[in-house]
Amino acid sequence: MFYHENVLPKSRATQLYQYLVTSPWTWGYRSHKSQMKRSIPKWSIFFGGPTREGQPCYDCEHELSGLVLDVWRDIKPHLDPEDVLIRCYANAQTCGQDQRLHTDDPLDTSKTIIVYANDEWNVDWGGETIIWDREKRLITHSILPKFRSVLGFSGNLWHGVRPVSQYCDSLRMTLMFKTRSINNIHTT
Repeated sequence: MFYHENVLPKSRATQLYQYLVTSPWTWGYRSHKSQMKRSIPKWSIFFGGPTREGQPCYDCEHELSGLVLDVWRDIKPHLDPEDVLIRCYANAQTCGQDQRLHTDDPLDTSKTIIVYANDEWNVDWGGETIIWDREKRLITHSILPKFRSVLGFSGNLWHGVRPVSQYCDSLRMTLMFKTRSINNIHTT
């Protein structure tokens, strides 16, 4: 696991925030259908990789462009050389949206990388990323969505997002990068 602050240059982080806050979001994406009895819809924007459950993973870096590609290039030095991008999307939560505890990938070599995009976040607004131990008994990490910060962890760790508080009148926005080892992806 890693957590780094000020990974993105301030100008790029500001551009990312402005881009996401003014972009058209799609409501209704449901993740982890195979792992949960019920999946709550959320706001999303897809940038690369499979868009439906069951589709094979592949290197999707070539699907990124512009600002999102620049952010990916800022993140890559913090990853292992064999890590390959298999999905990229943005998530957003509004007040009261809940999320179940989940894993993103069964493979030990997979990674979930979260770029926190909000230029302002108050501790009273909730929205923490919570990471649990493998037995789901103890919270091992709780990370507030701090501007310009990046969190990375194994995709097979149990995690989730705490609901955004009623005191928050903003979208909680993240840019997500999912990776796997080059040895664990479909090549064409």
